[in-house]
Amino acid sequence: MSVLSNLRESSSRVLARPFSYLSGEWERLAPRERRWVTALAAAVVGALVLLGVFFLFSSVADIEEGNAEIREALAAIAKHHDEYLEAKAKTAMQEARIGTEPPQLTADLEAAAHEETLQISESSERPATPAGRRYLERDVDLKIREVDLQTLTKFMRRVETGPRLIFFTRLSLKRRYSETDKLDVEATATAFERVREDKTRKKPEGGKKE
Repeated sequence: MSVLSNLRESSSRVLARPFSYLSGEWERLAPRERRWVTALAAAVVGALVLLGVFFLFSSVADIEEGNAEIREALAAIAKHHDEYLEAKAKTAMQEARIGTEPPQLTADLEAAAHEETLQISESSERPATPAGRRYLERDVDLKIREVDLQTLTKFMRRVETGPRLIFFTRLSLKRRYSETDKLDVEATATAFERVREDKTRKKPEGGKKE
């Protein structure tokens, strides 16, 4: 006799015992009790079927909701694609203006002032401060005396539209009493310096001698 046949007979004997027991108990039940047991079994089966249908429809609803969110995200990406490309291009242009060399902030300000025949009375450069992980912020405080509004505007435009990324972060104007068309100005010009990554690696000390 093969192993498969032995397993089949063993499983039949194991299943026959509970089946025989249930059949005997069923025969002992009165007709009214049999109807109650049948109704209870039908109710249990119906509840299980309803639960299965509920979970099935819930899963389908979740899938449909997820697909709707994906469609909305794709539509938003397609709608703002041009804006994203424009912002990316502006960011690349600003990074190109920052460059890789340290900014000569005071020299650039003096050059712009010379082009607009404007005299910077005082300039004071602050210590560099970190601006994120990739950049250092450099600030120069300026004092300009007896300048008219038009010349000041041209000077600021020349600075901020120059080849380097420089912009004004503070501006204070005071009208002179003796000359109503002249102003005394205090301003802060800001530029950024890219942090250079140190690619040199130190050799481990106490290395093995050949």
